[in-house]
Amino acid sequence: MGRLVRLTEQGFIDLVASLSRAARGPRGAGWRPVLGIGDDAAVLPSAGRLHTLLTTDLLTDGVHFRAAWTPGFLLGKKALSVNLSDIAAMGGVPRACVFSAGFPRRTRPAYAREVARGLADQARRHGLAIVGGDTCAARSLFLNVALLGAVEPGREVRRSGARAGDGLYVTGALGAAAAGLRLLKRGARPPGKGSAGHRAVRAHLDPEPRVTAGRLLGMTGLAAAMIDLSDGLLQDLPRLCAASGTGAVVEEAAVPVAPAAAAVLGPGGARRAAIVGGEDYELLFAARPGLEAQVAHLARRIRLPMSRIGQIVPRRRGVHLLTRSGQYVPFAALRGGFRHFPADA
Repeated sequence: MGRLVRLTEQGFIDLVASLSRAARGPRGAGWRPVLGIGDDAAVLPSAGRLHTLLTTDLLTDGVHFRAAWTPGFLLGKKALSVNLSDIAAMGGVPRACVFSAGFPRRTRPAYAREVARGLADQARRHGLAIVGGDTCAARSLFLNVALLGAVEPGREVRRSGARAGDGLYVTGALGAAAAGLRLLKRGARPPGKGSAGHRAVRAHLDPEPRVTAGRLLGMTGLAAAMIDLSDGLLQDLPRLCAASGTGAVVEEAAVPVAPAAAAVLGPGGARRAAIVGGEDYELLFAARPGLEAQVAHLARRIRLPMSRIGQIVPRRRGVHLLTRSGQYVPFAALRGGFRHFPADA
C-alpha cells in the first residue's frame, strides 16, 4: 500500500494508483482498463472498433487563473481546451464531455453566462457534445471538465514509447503564455490588439489545443511517444522520459521561442520562458530516427511548425539541457515550471 510522506502532485497520483491496483483484486478478476493512471488520458476497452479515451482537468481561481483578469468567455474555452490537449497528446478524437462548475454566490449572472458560451463555442469548434455535469455554490470559482475521446486500438500514443536514438520534437513555439502571465501579474494595461503584448496575453488566456496535429501524428505513426506541454518543457519532458525509461538532451538553441515572448521578455527571458514556462499546450513528441522528412512534410501540410529540439538518450545519461555556450545542465538543476505544492519544488 502506498504512503504519502510529503504532499506532492506526483506523490498523491502514485498513492491513488497503488490503492487502485489493490482495489482491483487478483489479475484477471473483473473489468480492466487498457491504460490507466500515468498518461495524458486513460484508455478504456470498448465493444466497438474504437477504444475510449477519458481525461479530466480542474481549473481553480487563484491557482490556474484569476477571474479578475480572465473574461468569462475565454475561461469557458480554456476549461475545455486543456482537456482537448490531453486527447490530442494521445492521438485521439474528442467526442463528448461533462462540465461542472462551482460559483461563488457573488458571481454576476452575466459572467457565468459568458463561461457557458465559451465552453459551448469551443465544443462546437471541435465537434463534441456537452452531455451533462453539475453546478454548485463555492468559496472560490472552479471549473472541471471530464472529456471522452476515441482512438483505434493500438493507435493511442503513450508517454512510454520513446527509445534511445529517437528525435525529440515540439509543435509551434514556446514561451508566449508565460510572457502573457507575466504581463497580467504586473497589472499592465490591456495591450493593443495585434501587439506582441496582446498576443502573449491571448496565448495565456486562450491556448490552442493541437488536436489535428496530435491526431495525424498518431494516425501516421510518426509519434512514438507524446505529451502535451501544460506544465512546461522543464516539468513535462522528464515525465515522458520516466514513462519511457530513457533520458534526453534538449538543445537550447533549437527550442522555438514565440516572437511575442521575445518582444515582451527580451531574448534571454524568452528563452528561459520557453524552457521553464508552462501553459503553452503544444505537443512534445519523440519520432524514430530517419523520420525527419516525414515530420517536416506533415508540418507543412497542416501549416504548423514542428521543430526538432533534441534527442532521446539512454536513461543512465539523464535529462539535460545543452546550453548555447556548450554546457550540459541537468534539468533537475533548473528552476521553473508549474508546481502545485511546496514539496514539488
